[in-house]
Amino acid sequence: MRGPVSPAPFQRDLPSPIGPHPLDALLTPERARRLRQVLARRTGRIVVVIEDSYDPHNATAIVRTCDAFGLTELHVTTARNAFKVNSRVSQGTHRYLDLHVHADIEAAYAALRARGFRILVSDLTAGATVGPENLRTLAADAPLALVFGNEGSGVTPAASAQADGFFLIPMAGFAQSLNVSVSVAVTLYALRGPELSADAAGDLPPERQQALFEHWVHEHKGRAAELLMRRETGRHGEDIDSYRAS
Repeated sequence: MRGPVSPAPFQRDLPSPIGPHPLDALLTPERARRLRQVLARRTGRIVVVIEDSYDPHNATAIVRTCDAFGLTELHVTTARNAFKVNSRVSQGTHRYLDLHVHADIEAAYAALRARGFRILVSDLTAGATVGPENLRTLAADAPLALVFGNEGSGVTPAASAQADGFFLIPMAGFAQSLNVSVSVAVTLYALRGPELSADAAGDLPPERQQALFEHWVHEHKGRAAELLMRRETGRHGEDIDSYRAS
């Protein structure tokens, strides 16, 4: 039987704003380094929005994909379906994404626009669209929220009507669409592939990286992390979660 797959080594160590930290005492040196290096490559300028996914397998694949491409957040709406993730299949990656659950697409759009995101929808029926290769140009101007519909009916009319624009994945066969988790992967590769291939640094500010580092360790170590932070810094466990965006 195959054992756990070891994480692939990064090409190099990027500078990390996280210096020696009390929580390092709960980690192996390699784990402490790995957390810092993952955070150094994370982006906060691209988020994925999933509208009413009902398939746990797709939901789990999307979570793993967002983590793999260095996203920090995943937004989901649950007007019709709960967003369910199989934690065993996710291989723990759900612990490293800030999951925002919205009652409906209007609530998701309002929260994202309040933070300056431009909202683009994957819609087969839209008129003027851009291909994934052009998303990089748009991402340089403003943070992007990429909206994908569910497995059966795609995005809702409300999602498209309130969007800032649309994008499509070009295809050359008889199929008109891809599985939603595959669509997310193809789109994120078009956006993040060049940076990841170059092993480039991400864009999270230092304070965000530090807060995520503390949150991630707390997620794994629980009470031990809380007690250590209280003893060393006077901060309580709830402070570790204070980074979460509204």
